[in-house]
Amino acid sequence: MVITIKERDEHHMSHDSSSAGVRMWDVYQGDVLVGVYHSEADALKYKALLESGRLDSLKAPPKS
Repeated sequence: MVITIKERDEHHMSHDSSSAGVRMWDVYQGDVLVGVYHSEADALKYKALLESGRLDSLKAPPKS
């Protein structure tokens, strides 16, 4: 699955956030938004974590 990071544009943020100069990065797995970060570095770390597969072991076991 393709994981992408996109900086949020001002049309997808509140007026107050845009006025304050807040920047946000969205992390997508395919077409699904899976994370929102205030720093690009944190978004890149999360992307690396997703790509490594280390989160797969954190899935809940199936209910019996």
